[in-house]
Amino acid sequence: MSDVANSEVYQLKVSLRRISPMIWRRLLVPEEMTLYALHRTIQIAFGWEDYHLHAFKLHGWHYGTTWTGERHRDVAGREVTLADLVLRVRQRIRYEYDFGDLWEHEIRVEAKLEREGGKVYPVCIAGARAGPPEDIGGPPGYMALVDRIRFCDIDRLVHGDEGDTDDDDPLRTFEPERFSRREVNAALKIEFLELTRG
Repeated sequence: MSDVANSEVYQLKVSLRRISPMIWRRLLVPEEMTLYALHRTIQIAFGWEDYHLHAFKLHGWHYGTTWTGERHRDVAGREVTLADLVLRVRQRIRYEYDFGDLWEHEIRVEAKLEREGGKVYPVCIAGARAGPPEDIGGPPGYMALVDRIRFCDIDRLVHGDEGDTDDDDPLRTFEPERFSRREVNAALKIEFLELTRG
C-alpha cells in the first residue's frame, strides 16, 4: 500500500436497498481504511447503534462477523483494508447489518480521488433522509412506520394534538426526512479521533 499522504480516496455512495424513496449517503474514505472502520463509518452515517452483526460481500468473498466489534482479517491475521480489495470505479459491494431485520446496503464506488492535504477522512459529503430506527422490522417494518407517521400527521392536522403526549413513541420522535451532514461529520470526527488514539 502507498504512503498515506499519497494514498487515494474512494468516493462511495451507500444506499439502503428495498426502501423508497431512497435513503443514501455519499462518503469520502481513504484507501488505507479497514473494513471494520468502513463498517463504523456506515453505522454513524445512517444513525445505526452497532447492536447487531454485519457482513461485507464482494468478489465472491464474505467478510462477516460472529460477534459485534469483531475485525475483518485475512488468512495471515492482518486487518483487511480497502486497498487490499483493489476496488474499481462502478464496483458494487453489499453491506448487511442486523441479520434479523436484514438491512442491505449497496456500496457503489463512484470515483477514486487524490487525497486533499489537511483534509480529515472519512467525511460525508451528501445524503438524504434519516436512517431507520433499530429493530423496526427491516424494510417492511420501516415502510409501515413511515405510513403510520403520515397517517398520524394527517390526523393531528384534522383533530389537533389532544391527549397525544407520549414522547417515547417513535411516531412522535422519528423524522423520516431529516438528515444532517453536519451531525454525521461531527460524529465521524469524534469516532476516528478516538480510533487514531488507540
